Amino acid sequence: MGAPSWDRTGARDMSWFALARQPQEPLAPHGETLTGDALAEWKARFRPFLKYLRRKEVVLALSGGGMAMPCHVSVLRILELLEVPISRIYGTSAGAVVGGLHAAGLSAVDIESVVLSIESPDQLFGFAARLPGLRMVTGAVVRTLTGPSLERSGIYDLSRVEHYMEEVLEKYVGGVPTFADLRTDFSCVALDIGTGGPDSSPRELAQKTVFSKHTTPDLRLSEALGASMSIPGALTPKRIGERFYLDGATIEHLPITTALEDWQRVGRPLKRKQVTIAVDLGYSGEAPPEKEVCTPADLVMYANSIQSLALTQYSLLRCHRPRKGTSVVLVKPKTFSISLCDIEKIPSALFTGYRETVSQLSGSEFLKRTEESIAKAKGLLGVGQG
Repeated sequence: MGAPSWDRTGARDMSWFALARQPQEPLAPHGETLTGDALAEWKARFRPFLKYLRRKEVVLALSGGGMAMPCHVSVLRILELLEVPISRIYGTSAGAVVGGLHAAGLSAVDIESVVLSIESPDQLFGFAARLPGLRMVTGAVVRTLTGPSLERSGIYDLSRVEHYMEEVLEKYVGGVPTFADLRTDFSCVALDIGTGGPDSSPRELAQKTVFSKHTTPDLRLSEALGASMSIPGALTPKRIGERFYLDGATIEHLPITTALEDWQRVGRPLKRKQVTIAVDLGYSGEAPPEKEVCTPADLVMYANSIQSLALTQYSLLRCHRPRKGTSVVLVKPKTFSISLCDIEKIPSALFTGYRETVSQLSGSEFLKRTEESIAKAKGLLGVGQG
């Protein structure tokens, strides 16, 4: 249904669309919000999906995706409308931001208001956000004068984004909660790269870190979200205590393995079956046209996307084992490219995310994306499910 992954459309006027008014029928301007029997009929489209979830523990895994994060919000809205009970949320990078805000108590409609209130990328990233070249030159001058530092190694200052999230939490829940304070259990992924100091051990290894009520109950949510979304090169690494953290997408773009590990620790011994609804905003693997990879930065981003795709597909091979008690319902609602500064595309992302999710979870083929991705994984990775 959607446009190709590398299509850079999406800045259309979608101001008429709002998740708060969904579901509407027909899905068009001035469509009426469904209630009563009409709402029940709309929900009936998802009967096979809801039947599949019955008598299983349902968790939600939200991937990285940068400014495509409104697609996550649309999926949340549909799950709210279907009254799907989510026992735990896992997030990486953009998915950590949406999942963390939801776990703190914001509804999908609340988060929709948050993302629509962003009027300029400067609100998030500071002056000249749309001129990364200028900011790189400025940063190089500062590093020349002050010396090398991990805390000055990004184009944009992470602390500014983190402060914005703290303002959102203050507005909607009255403050910045710790993991122990969250209304829904939540875990987010980051990459621990050590202390960065001259005395750090040469044997110290970078490693995946999972922030959660189980591992870091007293950590402030905004700090963990900052660590999970610290995109290498774009945002400065996040310092917590004496250690630095990078974007969790560098190690686990779609945190379904983390969900599996929790199930193996807690759910499997109790013989619980688990379904992970996994929302992937990553690249689907199509070969891009030359004009999309004609600069060094574009080519690096493309290579990183392929690496993330390979990691996700390998995880799917491991995590989707229905006969062994754990399965994955994969949703891929992103249909066009959206960069960190493409604020004008947020309304379109909300709309297409909603439209694609309705399409993918309706009817009997709700496992189609899972099965397609597993088939592609066997070709890309040269392995079987074994």
